[in-house]
Amino acid sequence: MNREMLRNITEDELQTFRRDGVVHLRKIIDLEWIQQLNQAIDELIAQTEKPANQVLDFTTLALASDSASSQQPPEPLEWASPRQLAGRVSLDTRVRPKSNRGHFISVTSVWQLHSTIRELAIDSPLPRIAAQLTGSSKLYLYDDQLLVKPPGTMERTSWHQDQGYDHIAGDKVCAIRVPAGSETRDMGLIEYLRGSHRSGKIYKVNYFISDATAPDDAGEPIPSIEGHENEFDIVTFAPEPGDVVVHHLRTLHGAGGNSSESKTRRAITFRYAGDDVRYYFRNFAPPAQRPSNLHDGDLLDLEPTRHPVARITQQANPGSPHR
Repeated sequence: MNREMLRNITEDELQTFRRDGVVHLRKIIDLEWIQQLNQAIDELIAQTEKPANQVLDFTTLALASDSASSQQPPEPLEWASPRQLAGRVSLDTRVRPKSNRGHFISVTSVWQLHSTIRELAIDSPLPRIAAQLTGSSKLYLYDDQLLVKPPGTMERTSWHQDQGYDHIAGDKVCAIRVPAGSETRDMGLIEYLRGSHRSGKIYKVNYFISDATAPDDAGEPIPSIEGHENEFDIVTFAPEPGDVVVHHLRTLHGAGGNSSESKTRRAITFRYAGDDVRYYFRNFAPPAQRPSNLHDGDLLDLEPTRHPVARITQQANPGSPHR
C-alpha cells in the first residue's frame, strides 16, 4: 500500500485552502486506498449487528418525524429526536424516488470498527495532507463520519459547520473527505461557502437533515443559504477516485439529496486536529460515543485511545535518505 501522496500539494492549492477554507486535491492518493475503502464500506454495511450509538439512519428518523408533534408536553429529548425534527426536515424536491426511498446512513468513529479505516485515518497519505494544509507538526485524529446516500435519498444535508459539532477549539483543523467513487451533480454534490471559515464564528448546531437548533444554543445563527444560493459565493466539486476535498472545520457546507436512479454517493470524512488544538466542551454538540475524561484546555494527548496521533512523516525508500 502506497502510504505517501502521489504528488506534492502546490502553493496555489495551499493558498486556496487558506483563502477559501476548502480545496479540491486531484489525483493525490493511490487508487488502492479507494479499493480498500469500498471493500471496508461493503463489509460494514453487510454487518447484521451494528453499534447503535455509531449508526444513524437519517431517513428512518425523518419518516418518524412526520408523525411526531413538536407540541407534545416537554420531556427529556435525545439529540435529533423525531419530535425535535417534526415539520423541519429538509427534503430535496428534485428527488422523485421511483420505488423505494433511499435511506441516508451515517456511521461515526468508523476507524474503531474496521482496521482498513483506521489505517486510512492515521497511517496513509491523509495525515500528511492535513498537516501540510494546517501547518501542523503534530496531528491527531479527532473523529470520522461515513455517509451513504443511495439513489432516491430525499433528505438534504443542511448547511452546517463541523467545528460546532466537535469538542475542540483551535485554528489548525480540517476535514478530509475521501469519495469512494466518481461523484456527479445528480448525486447531491457537497457545496461550500467560500471564505466562511475566516470569520472565526462558531454557528449553532443543527440536526444535519434540518435547520432546527436548540433554542438556547449560544452559537451564531446559520445564514439562510438554502433557496438563496445565488446570493452567496458557493463552490462545488465533482471528485473522482483518488481525489480528496479538504475543508476547514469552520467552513459552512451542505448538500442536496440523490436524484440519480442508479448511483450511490458514499464517502468518508476524517477530521484532524493540529498543534494549537485543545479540548473544549460544547454543550450543544451531539453526544459523544463515550464520555470524555478531558477538561477544557487539555491536550488531546491525554486521551490517546480516542484521539490517536497520526503519522505525518514520509517514509524513506529502502537504501535512500529521507526526502
